[in-house]
Amino acid sequence: MTHKGTTTLETNRLILRRFIISDLEPMFYNVWNNYDVWKWSMYEQMNSIDDVLKLNNIFTDFWFAKYDKPDFYNWAIQLKSSGEVIGRFRGMNPDDRVKQVELAYELGQNWWGQGLMTEAVAAAITFFICDVGLYS
Repeated sequence: MTHKGTTTLETNRLILRRFIISDLEPMFYNVWNNYDVWKWSMYEQMNSIDDVLKLNNIFTDFWFAKYDKPDFYNWAIQLKSSGEVIGRFRGMNPDDRVKQVELAYELGQNWWGQGLMTEAVAAAITFFICDVGLYS
């Protein structure tokens, strides 16, 4: 595989891009403050923005430094219509030996059932197959 890192991807309704520090509050209020959104993950309970930072080590310098790695895939899901960040999409544990990657996501409950994650998954799979060389 030829890793490209977290590059910007677009769909009809979404922009998948790297996170920036100003995405912390929208991610907490739109996504992570709802246990039903992340209960299947390995996160610690997130009752505050401080919990995101201290308990889960997300949106920290260590977390952002991972973007320097070409095999790190961690996208903010942003609505084109409003610019609002409504979730996260990740390509986890890329394995060059077997040419595969695990997909994971969190999408704010207000945006469930609208086909948005289907769009994000399709864009990411196309990227992984065509640009990274997944399954080739």
